[in-house]
Amino acid sequence: MTRRFSVKPCTPEKIVQNAVIAQLRFHLWFVQRNQAGLGNTKGRPDLEAYRMGQTLFIECKAPRGRLSEYQVKYIDDLRKHGMTVWVVDNADRFLEDLEALQERLWPGKNIRRLC
Repeated sequence: MTRRFSVKPCTPEKIVQNAVIAQLRFHLWFVQRNQAGLGNTKGRPDLEAYRMGQTLFIECKAPRGRLSEYQVKYIDDLRKHGMTVWVVDNADRFLEDLEALQERLWPGKNIRRLC
């Protein structure tokens, strides 16, 4: 008996999320993906990244994607508590922002991409 597996195509949001995760890991951030519905509060960002005492919350969207009302409220609450939260819909722009953040947090460490 032959088993057939169907492979779901990646959504535009998933493509952005995978690129963000790869870039964070390349820059030595510890990344945690938050799965919807597994006891998480509605609106919680897709990713949490940790490095050298810093925490970054990231909500990934498809290009021109929109936040739900739950996401807007959750992100506002995080920011009110002083957390860094980014909504990312472009992996290239994310990399530029990540490098700028790292240079601000750890000046002179030359934490940059190789190419």
